[in-house]
Amino acid sequence: MNLWIVFIFNFTLLQSFASNHSPSEREKGRLIKKELDVLKKIFENSVFWKKKYRVDLRLYTARIDDYTDTCTQPIFDCYCEEFKVVLEEISMSGEENLAKEISHTLKNMWTYRPSERDMTGSCKKCEEYEEKTYQEFIKSFESIVQKMNVQ
Repeated sequence: MNLWIVFIFNFTLLQSFASNHSPSEREKGRLIKKELDVLKKIFENSVFWKKKYRVDLRLYTARIDDYTDTCTQPIFDCYCEEFKVVLEEISMSGEENLAKEISHTLKNMWTYRPSERDMTGSCKKCEEYEEKTYQEFIKSFESIVQKMNVQ
């Protein structure tokens, strides 16, 4: 009997700890913004960026108008998938250390992925968004992350 009481107490304590230390959706938005700032800095300091992508990189970009409570996760996923495309390009360019840094930052960002909500099926697929320049892509993602912070 005492063993069950200890088990229940420990289980309850662990549940409490997990729920108190799991970031809220607002906090996730703040953490994503932090990782996005790191990602931008790493990428924009790369040789690959300076030689090639400053001018002609185009990425599928959701607009702030596309952002809804039910499409938060698919839009976030789209941005991360587009960063993975950039990561593949950089990996092929020979900048392995840079690719590792970007990969690590993307993994951190992914841990703060917004929670899945009831999706109505009205969310666009990533490829349905317009391709925009890297600068427009980043500005749009920052706007969406900012909106995540205030909700």
